Amino acid sequence: MTNYTIIGLGRIGTSLGMAIRSKGGSKVVGYDAENNAETLAQRMGAVDQIEWNIDKAVENADVVIVATPAGSLYDVFDGMSRYLKAGAVVTDTSPAKRAVMEWAKELLPSNVGYVGGNPLTGASIRQQKEASGHIFHNAKWAVVTPPTADSRSIKAVTDLIESVGSKPVFMDAHEHDSFSAATSGLPAVVSAAVMNVVSTSPSWAEISRFVGSDFDNITSPASGDPASSQSAAATNADMLVHWIDQLIVRFQEIKAGLEDDEARFSSDGPLADSFIQAWEQRARLEAGVADRRPESEEHTSIPSSSESMMGLFFGSRVAKVMGRGQDKKKDSTKYDRRKMN
Repeated sequence: MTNYTIIGLGRIGTSLGMAIRSKGGSKVVGYDAENNAETLAQRMGAVDQIEWNIDKAVENADVVIVATPAGSLYDVFDGMSRYLKAGAVVTDTSPAKRAVMEWAKELLPSNVGYVGGNPLTGASIRQQKEASGHIFHNAKWAVVTPPTADSRSIKAVTDLIESVGSKPVFMDAHEHDSFSAATSGLPAVVSAAVMNVVSTSPSWAEISRFVGSDFDNITSPASGDPASSQSAAATNADMLVHWIDQLIVRFQEIKAGLEDDEARFSSDGPLADSFIQAWEQRARLEAGVADRRPESEEHTSIPSSSESMMGLFFGSRVAKVMGRGQDKKKDSTKYDRRKMN
């Protein structure tokens, strides 16, 4: 039986406890600085046992999962390090890895393993009371291993990940932090900016009556815990600033397109280009081909079944001409600019 301790019983920590316990064969001890969070986690069935002191919480743990905001991990590592048993493995769920790996190296004992983690659940839960063990099913889980990590520690973390139905994806810390800033940090910043810009308008009371799904979707991340959002942004600040700079460039292009009286209605102007590129990239993402470059029509392709059959009668060159359009499917990720006219 594996003894797990979860430090931080927010939405992720509580969900993880529920997922682990649903599989059986393990014991889950929970600890949170907020007593209310501990009580709710126990009521939701996320833990077998609650400890009110961090030393008692970790002293018998085989695996310690730190699910607190990123910026607090330094204090957590410092506070629990002397109570960890030899051979214990520590992992975390934070969206920033370079800083956390340095803290682990500085603060954790040499006889304790550390392997970084970040569950990429894509779930929209924002509060502990919405926690669910199902959010990890079929999700990717980033795994970042320090150079000193041993195979036993890595296996302990990947076993945990796979036991809750997730797939481990190995990354280096720099790559992880850049991707995390782009896919998690940047949406949080954009959400906060849009919410603040619109809600501070003198007309907000009237505008709020027109709020629909578009506004709800883009501002949804703003409903997350501000302390967690700030902590994640501050711990990965340089990567987030990079992506904000890229976003500003895009905003400037759109703004210039809007200010050009002639080009703004053009199907090949900068404004149209911005919306078409976004539409096509979103379509490729939804089609699961975001990682592939659009195929060039110049390359040699494998003959279709109809081309092969016609080739028996007419020859390959004629068959290729006659077969055009019969088996070739329209690229659903390519926008037809004629619709702009």
